[in-house]
Formats: sequence, structure tokens, C-alpha cells
Amino acid sequence: MDFLELSKQRYSVRSFSDKPVEQEKLDKILEAGRLAPTAKNTQSQKIFVLKSKEALERINAVTPMTYHAPVVLMVCYDKNLSYKNPNETHYVGYEGGAVDVAIVTTEMMMEATDLGLGTLWARGFDAQKIFDAFPEIAGLEVVCLLDIGYPSETSAPSERHTLRRPLSETVVNM
Repeated sequence: MDFLELSKQRYSVRSFSDKPVEQEKLDKILEAGRLAPTAKNTQSQKIFVLKSKEALERINAVTPMTYHAPVVLMVCYDKNLSYKNPNETHYVGYEGGAVDVAIVTTEMMMEATDLGLGTLWARGFDAQKIFDAFPEIAGLEVVCLLDIGYPSETSAPSERHTLRRPLSETVVNM
């Protein structure tokens, strides 16, 4: 499928079926994240695959943002590994981990879509509750959750899905 068609097809799934995600597909999704570009190729991301009953119960107990997907990727980064701009005259204090994780997550999201799966890039959660429920992520920065699964029969894009501002409002030619 052409990339623009893939981008149009992808939507935020908020209703997943019970069908499990095949390990082969999950492996491809994780590989897409591994291959994603990061600043200076630091690869500071740390992805926690939540798919066991116990892990899903823990995440579902602290946020509704999983929509009971059969797989939830908790995408974090290590500040000790992420790129920092050494040039003190530009972007003082710039730390690239969150941007890198956003790129990694987008690559995984698009691979999942290409494989016929649905996703939701979620951030509307209380990070402290996530840290409390998952001591394994101590010392990391949690950026987002990527819910993955097969959309339910009732799943559909939101009414806002196709609303896009024209390029003339978002692009400035100079």
C-alpha cells in the first residue's frame, strides 16, 4: 500500500476485539521501532510489551487509555542515553528523548496498520500512577502507550478523523 493511503487508513482505535495479536506481527512492529531514526542514533527508547494477563491488569487498573487492547506498548526513554544538544547557543537544554520516542512510536503504529491491526497513541494518563504500578520503569521517562489489537466490529474513526486543515494553513513557503 502507498504510504499516503496507509496514513489515511490509520485511525485511533478505541474498541478492540478479543483476538490476540500474533507474535510474528508483534515482532515486525517492534522491529519497525528499532529501525526508526533517533537523534544521533542514540536509540534511547525502552519499550515494555504488556500482553500478559497480569501486566494488562496492572495497566488497566491505572488508566482507561488502554481501551482493553490485547497488547499495550509502554514506550519510555532513558535520559542517560538520549541526545542532548552540546551547542549551548542553540536550544539550550534541549533533550531529544521524547521526540525520538514519538518517532519510534509512529513507525510502530504505521507498521501495525500495514499489518491489519489497529492502534491508539495514548498520552492521557497520570504518569505517577504508571510509575507506581510499574517499578520496572524507575529511572526512565514514560512518554506514551501504544495500544495494539484488531479493531472490534463496532470500531470506527471518530468524526474528527478526516478533518484536516489545508496545507495553505500549515505550510509556509519561503
